[in-house]
Amino acid sequence: MESELDDLNSLDAFLKALPEKLEKTPYDYNLYTQWIQLLRAVGDIDSLRSARQHMCARLAVSNDLFLEWIADEEAQPDALSDELVLKNIIDLFRMAVHERVSLIMWQRYVDFAAGLAHSHDEDVKKAASAAFDGPDYLFSVLQQAVNATSAHYLQSQALWPQYCDYIALEIKRAEGSHRDKLVDQLRNVFFERLAQPHAGLEDTFAMYSEFTTRYNEAEYEQRMIEANKVASDTRTRCTQRNAFEDDLVASNGSWSDYARYIDKLVQDNANSPKEVCMLYERALVLNCYSPEVWHDYIVYLDSLSRDKQSALEVARRAIRNCPWSGKLWAQVVYLAFLHAGYAQATQDFTQAVDTHAVDYSMVEFGHVAVAWLAVTRADTDTDSKALLAA
Repeated sequence: MESELDDLNSLDAFLKALPEKLEKTPYDYNLYTQWIQLLRAVGDIDSLRSARQHMCARLAVSNDLFLEWIADEEAQPDALSDELVLKNIIDLFRMAVHERVSLIMWQRYVDFAAGLAHSHDEDVKKAASAAFDGPDYLFSVLQQAVNATSAHYLQSQALWPQYCDYIALEIKRAEGSHRDKLVDQLRNVFFERLAQPHAGLEDTFAMYSEFTTRYNEAEYEQRMIEANKVASDTRTRCTQRNAFEDDLVASNGSWSDYARYIDKLVQDNANSPKEVCMLYERALVLNCYSPEVWHDYIVYLDSLSRDKQSALEVARRAIRNCPWSGKLWAQVVYLAFLHAGYAQATQDFTQAVDTHAVDYSMVEFGHVAVAWLAVTRADTDTDSKALLAA
């Protein structure tokens, strides 16, 4: 008994000391995970939430840790009928899918929304509609999932059919002009998909054939000629991609093979920036601790005149994964200045210094210092490319 009390006292002292330790080393991933697992063991849900929030404020969180967090929230009494708890869970899913492009996490989010939508408990349905700000939340989550993953050449076919099935089910329930509108909507969805290179293109074409047989049988031949015209060009683009995909399999997804793949798509103006970004996201799944990959991705986004804000968002994700990289902190400072002004750039520079993220190396600290000096001298209309080249 005395031994058990000593152990409990030691554990309590250790838990109380951890926050102070993390103030001194705020990017210690292992210390955060140790803190979280100890709090899970003692069952202190409020302190556990606080510890996880502290970690999220500084570091990228893995899918496994997010899923564990979500499971703990779902396990709370009456969680699914409590609007506030549901909002918290929804926010966690949104944070997780923003942290990285993950087909697994998107599927879990879709499954969660579907479970709420198909619940027989009216209190759950009411709380879900309130938490999602509307009753059509399952369709909304499916749309978001498809938009976020449709450019994934290998895996996007896992989610896309679920989106089609949802619209098809709505068609069965609808009548008159509303039904016709939904049929047109699903046809457009098919054509967008047929124009998108993906490994399941022939499956999509077969699905469109079935759709046309069911809803436009009288115009089947003409509809399929139109579809084949779109798919024919996409097949050519798929053939080009297959060689690169084979190289990635052979090299277990090496960054050099991803870089060659990306360069090819960038050179070919027929490809959308969305496809290029998805390749960067896929590369980062295996190389999230590589400042080089993040740097290239940020520079690419900044080169897109219409996507400047995305460059800053990715730069902020980068320092959560590689807080030791002065070069990435420098990009955050530059981009914050360009998009949010001097005050925000000051805040980001101060964070890099105060948290001692790059103190270990004069070279890394120098990158941040040079960025800071550049923005303090820069005019507000300074071109972003010039700043990033500083």
